[in-house]
Amino acid sequence: MRRIGIGRTALVAAAVLSGMLLDQAVRPRLDVTVLAQQRQTQPPPQAQRGQPPAPTLESLAAQVAVLQGLVPSNSHIMMDVQWHWTNLWFAGQAKNWPLAQFYFNETRGHIQWLTKKSPTVRSSGPDREEVDIASIFNAVDTSSLADVKAAIEKKDSAKFAASYKIMLDSCYSCHKSVGRPYLRPMIPRMQVQSALNFDPNFTGP
Repeated sequence: MRRIGIGRTALVAAAVLSGMLLDQAVRPRLDVTVLAQQRQTQPPPQAQRGQPPAPTLESLAAQVAVLQGLVPSNSHIMMDVQWHWTNLWFAGQAKNWPLAQFYFNETRGHIQWLTKKSPTVRSSGPDREEVDIASIFNAVDTSSLADVKAAIEKKDSAKFAASYKIMLDSCYSCHKSVGRPYLRPMIPRMQVQSALNFDPNFTGP
């Protein structure tokens, strides 16, 4: 009876051991299968972090089209130039040199913006040639426009008025080069309506 009990115990132990070995052999396969299934069902890391998906050629083209639609026209930019350049004249006449410097910087900055946006412009003349306005501005920037800046820095009213007029001639030359001779700039006769006071001694709101 004892031998029979021992034999049964040995069989049970062998069965348990075999089951453990089989479980260890099968478990890695099961773990790999489960992990693969989890990866298929889990969203990509970008989605997990709430980030937008990576751009595609199609989405980039659509985004570029939207951005191009937001860029202002050349005429819009030049209207800003006219506004700042007109106010520059009255600031200089009032000898408000800090304000004159501000409007000078705004004028120059907007022209630079225009030449970066459209370094060449198709002439409206009969030949419809491409005009390199970036090169034209670079030449003016170191001559006529630089003289206006120097007059402001020296707070020289007479030199300011003279250089301002010469710069108008440079502007008109550029207008003619792009086939728009009818755009004739002149010395402003009246101040554009503004919420700014040009008197440098003004203290109230």
